[in-house]
Amino acid sequence: MQLRDVPSLWHLRMVNGGLAHIRADGYAEVDGSYVFDVMARAPLAYQAHVAVTSSTPAAPESVCVTVARIPMSAVEELHTAKIGTDEPYCDCDRR
Repeated sequence: MQLRDVPSLWHLRMVNGGLAHIRADGYAEVDGSYVFDVMARAPLAYQAHVAVTSSTPAAPESVCVTVARIPMSAVEELHTAKIGTDEPYCDCDRR
């Protein structure tokens, strides 16, 4: 599997006080969970082993693949990292 681009960095402050960092192209709210996906090029044989959430009929190897599923009830705050820098940005530890 080849990623189409470098995924964005997402920060999640968890209800239990923890902090999670996820690399993904985006997320959706599905059945009470945040589902994070990356856009990738994956051979059809490989797709049987991952959670493919969407594909393109004209290019069946171009797919979105789930990289994380986190219950929304476990997340207090969700946001992306600061754009245009390699430094992660998160003010989650400041209230």
